[in-house]
Amino acid sequence: MHKRLALIAFIIGLITHGVLAAERSPQTDWLKDARIGAFMHFLPGSAEQLAKVNDFNVAALARQLEGMGARYFVFTLGQNSGWFNAPNATYDRITGYQSGERCATRDLPLDLYRALHTKGIRLMLYLPCQTPNGDARAQKAFGLPQGPKDQPLTVPFAKQWAAVIHEWSARYGDKVSGWWFDGAYDHIHFNEEIARLYADAVKRGNPKAIITFNPGVMLKRHTQAEDYTAGELNDPFDVVPASRWVDGSQWHALTFLGSAWAQRNLRHPTERWRAWFQKVAAQGGAVTLDMGPNWDPRPAHRRLRRGAGGAVPRYRSAVMVRRLLRRKGARGELAAFRPLISLARTTPGA
Repeated sequence: MHKRLALIAFIIGLITHGVLAAERSPQTDWLKDARIGAFMHFLPGSAEQLAKVNDFNVAALARQLEGMGARYFVFTLGQNSGWFNAPNATYDRITGYQSGERCATRDLPLDLYRALHTKGIRLMLYLPCQTPNGDARAQKAFGLPQGPKDQPLTVPFAKQWAAVIHEWSARYGDKVSGWWFDGAYDHIHFNEEIARLYADAVKRGNPKAIITFNPGVMLKRHTQAEDYTAGELNDPFDVVPASRWVDGSQWHALTFLGSAWAQRNLRHPTERWRAWFQKVAAQGGAVTLDMGPNWDPRPAHRRLRRGAGGAVPRYRSAVMVRRLLRRKGARGELAAFRPLISLARTTPGA
């Protein structure tokens, strides 16, 4: 941790550069009002899987999200394998990979935005705080130790990774409403200075974008540069906000519906999810639910539209979120919460 004087100087620097997130930022109002969104781990792990980026049917996914009532969608740019779902010339230049070799040539996030925007659904992006830990070539190119684990971070590395982040944030601008950065762990020396670099890379693309940094499986305000809590939870039901804010960050939780991340089954009954969500939403919190994609294009192809071309990575778990609050009475008082979520498993061939 920084010593007191160094920390004071650093905070002054953050304020001067305008990337210290304001406590209780009004930029998070839309997240509080949305209350619930969806998350998809779509993570190619080979060249063959990377090719499926070209087959991803964004229109079909947008229809599903609209039917669920999800107000925002968090999509993975990439993670540990070394393949990314969007082009990035800065990453290619630093690593020496050819265009299309590790970064998709299709700009899938841009296509997702176009499909989601027409339905009033916001797009957010997920990215780790360092290069893929499964790609030793990338680790070496960015000056990190090589090996299949998260490596200790340095400011010189973070400046390079921030350049990669900024290429995406500059391209998407206000099309991307928020970012969820993974792997912001103390044990790899993630700190306020690195958080500031990444926040600056994002905010130069969209000053209104909201940002968080994940410290691990917990829910807390982790950095002064964040706007909302990452809130990764494996067992969420005992974690309920006392208010909308956690030390100035918007209360937000991310958890998975299935037996693990990116799975397509359901691990708990609908009523248990509903009871927890009611408590969270009543205090101004927001919940993001992870559901796995369908990598097999043929069943999804038949389910969604006969004769449509291309693979359709598709949720098997369908979430239909009803209006959370209804106006009632002459004074416009908010009525009591009604059942909020129904979770149903889509049967094969449906």
